Amino acid sequence: MAYERSVNGGRATLDAALQRAVKRASVMRQGFYVVVLLVALAGQVSGAVEALGIPLAAAIPAVGALELGGIVVLANADVRRRLGERAIGSRLLSAAIAVGAVAFNWLAHDDHLLGGFFAGMSALGYLVWLTHTENQRRDRLRATGDLPPTTPAYEVFGHWLRHPLLTLRAKSLAKADPALGLYTSMAAARAETRRDRRQRAIAKVLHRKIRFAVDPKTADIALAVYDLDEIAARLARRADYDGLTDLIAADLAPARLAGLAPGDEPLVPRPAEPEAASEPEPQPERIEVTEVVPVRPAVVPSAALTEPSEEFRVIEAVRREWEELQRPSRTTTRAADGDSPRRRSRATARVPVQEQPAPPPAPADPEPEPVGAAGRRERSLRSRVHAALDTHAPADGAGDSNQLVDLVADVLKLDDVERMSAFTYVQTWQRDAARVPQQAGRP
Repeated sequence: MAYERSVNGGRATLDAALQRAVKRASVMRQGFYVVVLLVALAGQVSGAVEALGIPLAAAIPAVGALELGGIVVLANADVRRRLGERAIGSRLLSAAIAVGAVAFNWLAHDDHLLGGFFAGMSALGYLVWLTHTENQRRDRLRATGDLPPTTPAYEVFGHWLRHPLLTLRAKSLAKADPALGLYTSMAAARAETRRDRRQRAIAKVLHRKIRFAVDPKTADIALAVYDLDEIAARLARRADYDGLTDLIAADLAPARLAGLAPGDEPLVPRPAEPEAASEPEPQPERIEVTEVVPVRPAVVPSAALTEPSEEFRVIEAVRREWEELQRPSRTTTRAADGDSPRRRSRATARVPVQEQPAPPPAPADPEPEPVGAAGRRERSLRSRVHAALDTHAPADGAGDSNQLVDLVADVLKLDDVERMSAFTYVQTWQRDAARVPQQAGRP
């Protein structure tokens, strides 16, 4: 109630101030028009006396009638418009009389600067009276409800430039409801825009479903009969906001955003644990040293550094076997390349022949050295395994592979790594030994 009283009191104060301003403006306008009229009449009279040679006594009423003729006819037109008529003829006649008075003031004086001054004063008086008449007419129409009330003054940049369509709708709403102010009209325009979008979306879905179920005409009738606002309200009451929230939250889960698997958990840095308060270490006793002789300790190589690891031995064994298998193919390729006459000719043409020194005399045949462990390692493990099997195993390859592996390991003194490789060579020897009798028995 206190707020309403304060608002009503403010409006009453504004209305009283407005009335005083209207009275003051009316007095000022009347005095201004009298001054302008006298100046325009002085120009009309002087022009009539100089240009037309009319006596002063006759010129004053004549030019007075010309100067005031436009105002009298305009007042008559205003009365007819109050009665609901348009009064187009009276308004056109008033404008023609005013134009004639201005032209006479301009042309009746030899000095066009003076004539322009009198003509401007005559036009100014007519325009001031015309503006006052139109203002009174709009006030009457607004009081009777035939003219919409004034709208709030919307901001140029904040409203008209940023949201022109929304501001235009707010202005229309403010015209329809004078109680809406500046910001309330904008809020009402936003709400009406959202309602229109909602109705269009509901109408589109409803029309499509009814058209597929019945026919297009029935769909048009349904849209014209059904209250779309009521449908929107019921949809809002039945909406499952929890389900929709969960649907969006599932896409915004940290695991999904990080690209983790369903069972994985994101890595979260753990806070650093405070270090336990350590007891103060006892300070060592001071020992006086007269002379210190640095002694470098002897470096004793570790067995782990001198002996090769199991992985290294496996890699070396596989590498030696691979080189053994690739050696015949490389020899054949080189022989084939050497026999090509084309390559020989290219080599002969590109490389100049140089005299080779005479080979030194061949030394006497050295005594054969016994084959030791190094000599056995240089040979292929496959050839050694096959040679041992040819010597100590049955010729048909019969027997258990594990027993043959044990036999080869005992004969060749194999370690664990070579034993694993020898198992494959034993199987290949058994397949070759079993294939030879079959090929010998064929006709």
